[in-house]
Amino acid sequence: MAEKKADKPESPKGSGSKFKLILLILIALLVLGGGGGAAYYFFFYKAADPADPAAETTEGHAATETHQEPAPAHQPETDAAPAAEHTQVIYHALEPITVNITTPGSVRFLRISLTVVTQNPLVIAAIDKHLPMIRNDLLAQLSALDAAAINTPEGKAALREELRKLIAGILTRASEPSGIQEILFTDLVMQ
Repeated sequence: MAEKKADKPESPKGSGSKFKLILLILIALLVLGGGGGAAYYFFFYKAADPADPAAETTEGHAATETHQEPAPAHQPETDAAPAAEHTQVIYHALEPITVNITTPGSVRFLRISLTVVTQNPLVIAAIDKHLPMIRNDLLAQLSALDAAAINTPEGKAALREELRKLIAGILTRASEPSGIQEILFTDLVMQ
């Protein structure tokens, strides 16, 4: 009896179930592939919102730049409009400066590193452009300092404000944006 079963060919029912299994696997792969493609599209090709008119140009294509609101009538278009857009704080470190400070009876050295704080990248570009003039005036200002005045917290705060006004004044005279919020000391050593 065992021989009779071995001689029988497979029933069509077995091959049909293999076909259904292969078909189900192919459908599952298509669904997963479509879902992956849709996820890739939405996460990496962030399409412009059709309800946002600022995202489209006059030709109807999606714009790649951010939309700029026109400046109010009471503000000039020059420096105020770009400065209003910038909300991130930018720290720009200057190279260290070393000067001689003459005190009664001795000569001391002052090494100072400054960081300019602003929200306008145009200010940083202007500082880099006029750096020789800025360093010259900083050297002149710092070499005229009194060592005793710098050693107090109030003296350091006053010096920071003086240096901020000095750099902003240079940029203003050069007709450059001068929106410096603050000057920070990242290194201040006196010997």
